[in-house]
Amino acid sequence: MKTEIVTVKKLKKDGTIDEAISRKIAEEIRKGDTALMPVDSIYGLVSVMEQRSLGVVSRLAGVRDGQIVRMISSFKMLNEIADINKMEFDFMHRIWPGELIVYVRDIQNTKKSIPVRMPKSRYQQDIIEHVGQPLIYAALYNSNGAPVYRKKDLINILDGRIEIMLIIDEFCKEHSLPSVVNISNGELVIVNEGRVSAEEIKSLYFLGKDDSPL
Repeated sequence: MKTEIVTVKKLKKDGTIDEAISRKIAEEIRKGDTALMPVDSIYGLVSVMEQRSLGVVSRLAGVRDGQIVRMISSFKMLNEIADINKMEFDFMHRIWPGELIVYVRDIQNTKKSIPVRMPKSRYQQDIIEHVGQPLIYAALYNSNGAPVYRKKDLINILDGRIEIMLIIDEFCKEHSLPSVVNISNGELVIVNEGRVSAEEIKSLYFLGKDDSPL
């Protein structure tokens, strides 16, 4: 397999990249191909939400299906994949787009939870919109469990194993991980405190609790 490598120096001031590049990446993903790109500064594998793609991303990233994040660009997409009530919807409306992954109930199996995020990055939202459906994402870690961010390491690991890479030079450096919470059981559980503080998450979550009927 020949891997196409697309390099961008940095984002535009509005957080986008060249429209032609966004559409090119989206077209590859729409075909069911796997792409590497930074999602809110953390490089990972992205593809469509199909069984074959889930298998490829799971194998390359070394994670289980349940750890693969669903990425959306709108709350309409959220309703397509998640079973949520009004309070949960309002909470996510307050925190997204942002560097926060939320475990919610899977609409196809409400006993199962799935991680979902709406990326803060404008270019990432554009790519999801161009594809026209929720995507899957798994961060790329090295053998020591640390995120891979150096350009040469990204290429060494994935060249010849995926169809296309989008490398944005300004993100080829260390960056804090996103925060992770679980609200699938009707309460807030903070799994990992990352870019968004636990205090901010709690204040936005319990704001809705205070407004809910007894």
